[in-house]
Amino acid sequence: MNEKPPPLRFFVFEKVLHDKRRSCRIECSMDGFSSFFAILMLCAGLFLTVRIKFFQFTHLGCAIKTALGLGQIRAAENACRKQKSDASGVTPFQALSSALGGSIGTANIAGVASAIAIGGAGAVFYMWLAALVGMGVKFCEIVLALRYREKRGGQWCGGAMLYIEKGFGKSNTGSRFLQSVSNPLAAGFALFGLLASAVGTPLVQSNTIAMSVNDAVLLFLPKAEQRTVCIIAGAATAALVGIVILGGIQRIGKASEIIVPFMAIGYIAICIIVLSRFGGRILPAFRDIFSGALGIKQAVGGAAGFGAARALRVGMARGVYSNEAGGGSAPMAHACANTNDPVKQGMYGIFEVFADTIVMCTMTALVVLASGIPLQAGGEVSGTSIALRAFSTVLPERTTGIFLAVSMLLFAYTSLLGWAVYGMQCAKYLFGKRAQVPFCILYTVLTFAGALMKVDFVWTAGETLNYLMAVPNMLALLVLNREVRRETAFA
Repeated sequence: MNEKPPPLRFFVFEKVLHDKRRSCRIECSMDGFSSFFAILMLCAGLFLTVRIKFFQFTHLGCAIKTALGLGQIRAAENACRKQKSDASGVTPFQALSSALGGSIGTANIAGVASAIAIGGAGAVFYMWLAALVGMGVKFCEIVLALRYREKRGGQWCGGAMLYIEKGFGKSNTGSRFLQSVSNPLAAGFALFGLLASAVGTPLVQSNTIAMSVNDAVLLFLPKAEQRTVCIIAGAATAALVGIVILGGIQRIGKASEIIVPFMAIGYIAICIIVLSRFGGRILPAFRDIFSGALGIKQAVGGAAGFGAARALRVGMARGVYSNEAGGGSAPMAHACANTNDPVKQGMYGIFEVFADTIVMCTMTALVVLASGIPLQAGGEVSGTSIALRAFSTVLPERTTGIFLAVSMLLFAYTSLLGWAVYGMQCAKYLFGKRAQVPFCILYTVLTFAGALMKVDFVWTAGETLNYLMAVPNMLALLVLNREVRRETAFA
């Protein structure tokens, strides 16, 4: 087993860890708003799960078939593709790919690894719990997004801002107060979403790409100057982003449809290769996960001194960060889909959370636990360096470094594309269709600038904006749950 610590050059990853739309900085605790929102989402998600009669569980198989295009769904998808191309939307699978690109991030790699080091193997169990509940939350978000979407300037516009405005504004909400605050809440959500996408995402994610490219270059050119590498990487990233997003939501959907499945399948394949060397340790890894979560015994590795409560807090927070259920972002992408069936599109959302957390996060967790690398509790915890050591037990160290660098690059790029969709939707809601091109130009310029900046403050600002988005969105889900229940009554 290779237990040698990674070269110092790999610690550059510590500066650029991201959870797509917000910082996934690896810290030694998940205190404050992170844990509070995770528990809030869990409680709200359990309520919604009961209200929709456990729809995400009873229809999970159908959701997987829908997303993978099996059976009759493939014919429906092909029929959608044959429709005349216009500016009104994308195919349901392209909408899924755009949203999934926004949620799959290094939370699936570094976030999982550090969660195990901080909260023990039991934290993985609570990530699963967050996903099971999150599948129902995201389903509700998407159903409402399609129910209340509308065309503005010939293009679909939808998301939390519209189901807040139109849902709260309906007389059957039974609350004059909600009716009176519907427009301010909707505008506030759209403003926070616009700021998060226009500032936080391009600055943070382009910086992630630049630093990842610099790290990979150092493997072959140790004397390369970081600023020069970052300028080139920033210019290339801005060009690739601008070419796609200036083509509108349809072009973003087409790009995501190609990149996101390739990215996810590639990562899973590498994990399977590593796990094939530790076949006898996989079942013990699952035992550690369940025993650590239930407090039967202290989990192995770096979890000494951390009980089930710690595992719950850390696992729930990382799980919510990973799948982004409840934040209100993904429904803006799904609202662009060329479909008239909110429930069927909602099934794509169920699959989105399933693939992000149940599949990809679990693969990372098994690699870390089955590899048997030593984990130390306390102090600074670098999830990426943990993942690096875990993968390096099977793969050559240089190969592992390149693999992680490329993974971060792709994850950040798809995040840039996914959040461009969200920014366009928010801009169109606030200022009309004419705001789309100026937004895309600003987004592209900031993408280049982010490669040359220090973005510590932007991490924190992005997190704050995400919480501000989540509050009105979760309130809307709780108030409008009857709408979702009616939609699912005959599913």
